[in-house]
Amino acid sequence: MTRRSRLPRYSSSLARSAVWVALPILLAGPARAAEISLPEARSRVRSSHEARKAAELEVREREAEAGAADALRWPKLEANARVTRMDGSIVIDLEPVRQVILALHPTVPGAAVPPFLLDVQDELFGRVDVRFSWPLFTGGKIDAARSAADARKADAEAALRTVEEGLSTELVRRYFGARLAGKAREVRAGVLSALDGHVRNARRLEEEGFLSRAERLHADVARSDADRELKGAEHDLALAREALANILTLPGEEAPALDPTTPLFVVKELPPLGELKRDALVANPSLARVAAAGSLAGAGLAAEKARWLPDIAAFGFRELHEGGLTLLDPTWAAGLTARWTLFDGFGREKSIVAARERSARVEALSSRARRDVETLVEKKYRETRKALEQVEAFGDALELGRENVRVRTRAFEEGVATSLDVVDARLSLARVELGRLAAARDFDVALAELLEAAGQSERFEALRASASGDVEK
Repeated sequence: MTRRSRLPRYSSSLARSAVWVALPILLAGPARAAEISLPEARSRVRSSHEARKAAELEVREREAEAGAADALRWPKLEANARVTRMDGSIVIDLEPVRQVILALHPTVPGAAVPPFLLDVQDELFGRVDVRFSWPLFTGGKIDAARSAADARKADAEAALRTVEEGLSTELVRRYFGARLAGKAREVRAGVLSALDGHVRNARRLEEEGFLSRAERLHADVARSDADRELKGAEHDLALAREALANILTLPGEEAPALDPTTPLFVVKELPPLGELKRDALVANPSLARVAAAGSLAGAGLAAEKARWLPDIAAFGFRELHEGGLTLLDPTWAAGLTARWTLFDGFGREKSIVAARERSARVEALSSRARRDVETLVEKKYRETRKALEQVEAFGDALELGRENVRVRTRAFEEGVATSLDVVDARLSLARVELGRLAAARDFDVALAELLEAAGQSERFEALRASASGDVEK
């Protein structure tokens, strides 16, 4: 009996294994683009953007400076050590005194005594001591320094908010710019595909004698223009993705794969204008920076006034190496010091005048800034409303454009419309579609700018979530 080979069984088993391994790859298809939603992009910017990191580091720096200003209230303890070598020892010659004593008292022995010399300080000596000082009264100078440090910290925090809200608006601009570029490419590709079909129909009708060569050439020209527009849209998309990758701090090679997934949107009900203006006067970071400048000017005025008052402090020291002391040096000492400038050439008076003028200048700037912020909120609110009205107007025209394309195409197929009619209808529909998408992008950017002006950029996601309808259809 012939033994059957087992090779086919093994080959079948290997083939089945290969199929199971390859099946997920085949089902997966080509590599997907790097999809990213707006919340993910916002989180990426917050954690990676260099400008925000720099502003956050400045806040930490100012916090440390405020802590250093607090330290001025505490006593200071210092250790000092030094070694000194002089050109010679310090010696006091008391021989004349001894000679006077001998003249007055001849019976005092001392004729054979060597000259009477007193060593005061050796040629080489060292000192080691601990010193203590504690300001008891400074006239408000320390309080002014602490207030100035707090004002600088508040300014840094407001600057951080300015950077964050500016980046939030810029992210919306670039993110939805990339989204618009992708949708514009789809529209251009749809126009090219539709004109490809129209050109095929035109050539068929020309061959059958129902269409003139001129009309067929017009269809060819329109198709060529559509191809050119599509290539331009592809370049615009690549540039928009590069700009988005830049603000996301992604490597340049990752830009072509970026795919924003959050759709364009509109919000029918905007926050009331009066509410936004009131919020802006409280939360706008630019106004917060002006307020911090006012606090800093006030601290400067307080510091100048404090120069009229004395400084009083306690002090003390203790010598740790007594071998380096002379006969005149104490081992320890403690006491109080007071310093009071009585006249400095009228410098203090002029400094106070300058500080007052600085405070008045900041107050004037604050009043102007409040007016400017209110005007800015009004302007951005009007721009947002205008973009919303544009979206609604394009929405009404979109239905008419689609119906016009359907009617013109059907009429062309039945021979009662020209190729020019079909091409014009299709291009008109594309203009409406692109106009609606661009108006939606303008609305999203204007909304971000409006919320930034009101100091309410964190409300953008909540408003986006409340959006109704799909403007990309």
